[in-house]
Amino acid sequence: MCELLVGNLESGDRLEALIFSAIYLKWINTGQIPCFEDGGHPRPNRHAEISRLIFRELERIYCMKDTSLQEVLSIRKIHPCLPSFKAEFTASVPLTRIRDVAHWGDIPHDLKLQIKHTIQNKLHRNAGPEDLVATEAMLARITRNPEEYSEAFVEQFKIIHHELKDFSMLGNLTEQLESIKESFDDRSLSALTLFLECKERLDNLEESKDALDKSIDLLLKTAQSLNTLREVIVKGLESSLRNDVPDAAIAMRQKWRLCEIGLEDYSFLLLSRFLNALEVVGGAQQLKENAESKNVSSWNGPLGSLFVGIRQLGLSGWKPEECTAIGNELLAWKEKGLSEKEGSEDGKVVWALRLKATLDRSRRLTEEYSEALPQMFPQKVEMLGKALGIPENSVRTYNEAEIRAGVIFQVSKLCTLLLKAVRSTLGSQGWDVLVPGAAHGTLIQAIDRWAVVKQILCYLKGAPGDEVTAAGNNIKGVVLLQELPHLSHLGVRAGQEKVIFVICEDDDKIADIQKLNGKCVRHNTTSNFPVKDL
Repeated sequence: MCELLVGNLESGDRLEALIFSAIYLKWINTGQIPCFEDGGHPRPNRHAEISRLIFRELERIYCMKDTSLQEVLSIRKIHPCLPSFKAEFTASVPLTRIRDVAHWGDIPHDLKLQIKHTIQNKLHRNAGPEDLVATEAMLARITRNPEEYSEAFVEQFKIIHHELKDFSMLGNLTEQLESIKESFDDRSLSALTLFLECKERLDNLEESKDALDKSIDLLLKTAQSLNTLREVIVKGLESSLRNDVPDAAIAMRQKWRLCEIGLEDYSFLLLSRFLNALEVVGGAQQLKENAESKNVSSWNGPLGSLFVGIRQLGLSGWKPEECTAIGNELLAWKEKGLSEKEGSEDGKVVWALRLKATLDRSRRLTEEYSEALPQMFPQKVEMLGKALGIPENSVRTYNEAEIRAGVIFQVSKLCTLLLKAVRSTLGSQGWDVLVPGAAHGTLIQAIDRWAVVKQILCYLKGAPGDEVTAAGNNIKGVVLLQELPHLSHLGVRAGQEKVIFVICEDDDKIADIQKLNGKCVRHNTTSNFPVKDL
């Protein structure tokens, strides 16, 4: 893989090499591709040296002016899969503590052999992610009965486990951030301290109804402090690496890069928790009721969270100028608030229409992202998966898993919730288009399975799984009678299969659709009602 990435690749070849590398390393890291001994003896320092070469090349490409968005996305998926190349891991004989432990004097002979054959030999001949798994299993075994093994032996094994986590760059976010603390200036240190304080308070917050309001406020404050800290780190990574930069500086840059990516991953969790808390206190319905009474202060939290999510996308290199523009609009509408009147117009209507335009713009940003990934990965995932014997389900769901595991998914869910509240406030149509288009056919209700009928349209009371794909060319359009995020599993699959997809939640419109069951209808997402009798 090093030979594939490190060299004078042409721009077209470069993207392909990055995508294949991202897929391959993801499967290595998740254990889909196991690492076995091959009779050689490349110690872990060889892995560390290769990692350093790849990292330098990735950073060089990342900082180039002609690097595409797709290349940036691929590089960001490769970075977390690379092992550490700190000085202790590039030493000629790294990770020697495991050898000493395997010959520890006061442990049973069979345990010595097990450590030697399952961890030591494997680690020193062909290190891989499974070595950390084997070490964790052994650590659980020797700590199960506190008095069974000596305290000194257990302590040394815990150090080995920590060293392997460090080598695999799998420390938790707090540990990673603490490891770069010494390289921060005063301003950066202030941002780091605030975030870690917020994170600690959030981790220690008890889950109860009384703590819900406090939880929402703290989630937003933590997300905002994360934004500030990540901006500081991204700023520090803007300049490219010089040719004469020392190895220690490159190793520190790797830590910075992984902290920056780790903050993005943590923002996903924060936004997910915020959305769950928001639903508990009433979700879109509560926001709509507050807007009706012209009290829009409750909208500040959701809009602030959306700002954080959009900013995170921009910091990850996804259309940063558009992310900045959307963020500025969100801040402007939040500051302006709701007036009784704007000219001769109702202030509430103007406020809602203005906000809806920005939310539609945010949604388009998420949809453009979800459209970019299918152009990058599916064909290459299928090709590589077939060649390497990867389980079919892992291959088939790769693209959706990448979308659903990213901040983009939470941004999409926030847009769905806020747009629902805005539409209710405006009293507008109770349906939402996921995949636009027009078709005609027989309308049926699909319950457990899709009916095998040519040229059919379906309406569903609940969201299914893979039925859109399973139905093949029979399904021309779907009306789902419940809320669904645009980047949900079903929404993504419908987009890939080019199946017209509409969500309808208005009770009156749902009743009208159900009256057309079994009839020949026309499905047109541009009309004032998605399904009409022919």
